[in-house]
Amino acid sequence: MRNKVKLLLLLISLIITSCNSQEKKMVDLAEISNDFDVSTFYKNKVKKTNEIIVTEPKSVSKEKALELLDNPFFVKDTLAYFKTDGRFPTDLYLESASDWMVKNKKPTEIFGYSYNTVAYNAEKDTIAILNTVPFPKMDMVEDKKGNLMYLTVGKTSKNAADFNKIKEYISKNSKKITVDMDDPNVSYWEGKLFYYFLSKRENKEEEVSYDSQGNRKAKSIDVIEIKLSMFEKSYVKKMENLQIYSAGNKFWKKPL
Repeated sequence: MRNKVKLLLLLISLIITSCNSQEKKMVDLAEISNDFDVSTFYKNKVKKTNEIIVTEPKSVSKEKALELLDNPFFVKDTLAYFKTDGRFPTDLYLESASDWMVKNKKPTEIFGYSYNTVAYNAEKDTIAILNTVPFPKMDMVEDKKGNLMYLTVGKTSKNAADFNKIKEYISKNSKKITVDMDDPNVSYWEGKLFYYFLSKRENKEEEVSYDSQGNRKAKSIDVIEIKLSMFEKSYVKKMENLQIYSAGNKFWKKPL
């Protein structure tokens, strides 16, 4: 009887854990590994986006419509290999099957699937975090077996400390490397499981406010465009071996 109770408790625990993982809204990039379940993480997000898109505007109130549109939007896409036809310095390249450049081309093979954040609220949405820095946007790619291949997060920050925190984490957990065609605004790193691409672009943005009389005030403020990509090492190695022009190709072209 005691064993049956233990088994029942174990099953309940597994069900709860499974449900929690399916409803997971945020990813800690410091904890992620190549066995991360990409499709499960995005499944309900993509489903909700599709439900909102097909909602008939006349069937809901204006308030409800605005509430629905305030949700982040996600799409799933198919990635495949296509002939470059001289467009890139390799025979094949990896591309979205819905890209207009390949709409009349037949893929040589399906590679996997991408999940992209196409709309979000930069102030309130958080889908990923690294060293306490939140990101409102994250795109992920999995292969046909469901393995995480690479991801990209990005944000526009008014706080220079955000970039410093990200770079601090990466520099502590990986080593800086040199790649082909280096860019002064980009740094490249090699960790235990991933290669990292970290970009920092300084920009200006108009900040609008209103005084107590309702008068509009605008001023230009400095912002930093931050982009971080993480490429699983086996993916980079596969692209290198097959000579596939794709995201992360700078890593397999790095000097020896």
